[in-house]
Amino acid sequence: MKQPLPSPFTVRIDTSGCTSSCAAFDSRLNDQWFYRDLTFQSGSICAIVSEYGQGSRFLTQMLGGRVAFGDVTISCGGITLTQADLHEISWNLEPNAEPFGRLRVRKAIEAAGADFPETAERFGLTPERYDRRFIYLSGERWSASAAYGHVLGKRIFFAPYQPGIFYYQMLQSGLMTALRALTDSGALVVLPCCSDRVLGQFADEVICVDPDYSKAADQQSLSKGD
Repeated sequence: MKQPLPSPFTVRIDTSGCTSSCAAFDSRLNDQWFYRDLTFQSGSICAIVSEYGQGSRFLTQMLGGRVAFGDVTISCGGITLTQADLHEISWNLEPNAEPFGRLRVRKAIEAAGADFPETAERFGLTPERYDRRFIYLSGERWSASAAYGHVLGKRIFFAPYQPGIFYYQMLQSGLMTALRALTDSGALVVLPCCSDRVLGQFADEVICVDPDYSKAADQQSLSKGD
């Protein structure tokens, strides 16, 4: 980006210019998101909930700059953001899907110029895992990834689509400490899931993006004269 995001910041998604279809689709994700204007506020954890293939993965990956979004307009502080802009300021919490996954935690964070002991304490990292590669950290890998993305100056943190039990298990590993360290620093965290049963207990906002099939059924019924 030519200039950094303001702090605090608000990311706005405007779909008024989308005329080609009622939904965006990505074949790699096998997921479609039904266009809808949305607003995301920094300093918060946002749970994006949908059934599998019904939009939460697409929307999350879009905010992470990983998928093209066509006629959708994404802006922040009056500045229109491109896919490349979003990719630059965003960070994937899942190291298994990223090149940095094979780096060692302590070395990577120190190489980024951060005070490692302070960072490790802030994000709840444990000494026995300091010198392991990110992908070998099991339940602590998202916390370590969050710490690394933070010291690199990333502002939007996202994750892959997961079931509720996954988040429950990660929370037992102290993930909440790391996520709150991100939001306390003014970052935005977006987490896609199939249900808000677990995420709804700690997320600051829950956005359900499933299409309204009941409304579609009502419209079809009216068209048939029932």
